[in-house]
Amino acid sequence: MYCNICGSREDNISLFMISMCKNCFYDFANISVMDEDYDRYKNLIRILLSNYISPKALLTPVK
Repeated sequence: MYCNICGSREDNISLFMISMCKNCFYDFANISVMDEDYDRYKNLIRILLSNYISPKALLTPVK
Protein backbone atom coordinates (compact mmCIF):
# COMPACT_ATOMS: atom_id res chain seq x y z
CA MET A 1 0.00 0.00 0.00
CA TYR A 2 1.24 3.48 -0.81
CA CYS A 3 1.47 6.50 1.47
CA ASN A 4 -1.31 8.98 0.63
CA ILE A 5 0.95 11.92 1.51
CA CYS A 6 4.31 11.25 -0.12
CA GLY A 7 3.56 8.20 -2.30
CA SER A 8 6.32 5.96 -0.94
CA ARG A 9 5.73 2.26 -0.49
CA GLU A 10 6.77 1.45 3.06
CA ASP A 11 5.12 0.01 6.15
CA ASN A 12 2.10 2.24 6.44
CA ILE A 13 0.03 3.38 9.37
CA SER A 14 -3.70 3.81 8.86
CA LEU A 15 -4.96 7.01 10.48
CA PHE A 16 -8.54 8.20 9.88
CA MET A 17 -8.82 6.05 6.73
CA ILE A 18 -5.60 7.59 5.34
CA SER A 19 -2.50 5.45 5.03
CA MET A 20 0.79 7.19 5.71
CA CYS A 21 4.35 5.96 6.02
CA LYS A 22 6.26 6.17 9.27
CA ASN A 23 8.33 9.13 8.04
CA CYS A 24 5.23 11.18 7.22
CA PHE A 25 3.65 10.17 10.52
CA TYR A 26 6.77 11.31 12.39
CA ASP A 27 6.69 14.65 10.53
CA PHE A 28 2.95 14.90 11.17
CA ALA A 29 3.36 14.29 14.92
CA ASN A 30 6.43 16.47 15.47
CA ILE A 31 5.83 19.52 13.28
CA SER A 32 6.67 22.91 14.75
CA VAL A 33 4.39 25.92 14.44
CA MET A 34 7.31 27.80 12.94
CA ASP A 35 7.83 25.20 10.19
CA GLU A 36 6.92 26.22 6.64
CA ASP A 37 4.89 23.01 6.12
CA TYR A 38 2.76 23.65 9.23
CA ASP A 39 -0.20 25.00 7.24
CA ARG A 40 -0.19 21.96 4.96
CA TYR A 41 -0.35 19.58 7.93
CA LYS A 42 -2.94 21.76 9.67
CA ASN A 43 -5.18 21.54 6.61
CA LEU A 44 -4.63 17.79 6.42
CA ILE A 45 -5.80 17.43 10.03
CA ARG A 46 -8.86 19.57 9.27
CA ILE A 47 -9.76 17.39 6.28
CA LEU A 48 -9.20 14.15 8.21
CA LEU A 49 -11.36 15.26 11.12
CA SER A 50 -14.12 16.57 8.86
CA ASN A 51 -14.80 12.96 7.81
CA TYR A 52 -15.76 12.16 11.41
CA ILE A 53 -17.66 15.29 12.38
CA SER A 54 -21.20 15.29 11.12
CA PRO A 55 -23.57 18.24 11.09
CA LYS A 56 -25.60 18.68 14.24
CA ALA A 57 -29.10 17.28 14.11
CA LEU A 58 -31.93 19.75 14.42
CA LEU A 59 -34.14 18.76 17.32
CA THR A 60 -37.76 19.82 17.39
CA PRO A 61 -39.18 20.42 20.85
CA VAL A 62 -42.08 18.30 22.00
CA LYS A 63 -45.27 20.29 22.67
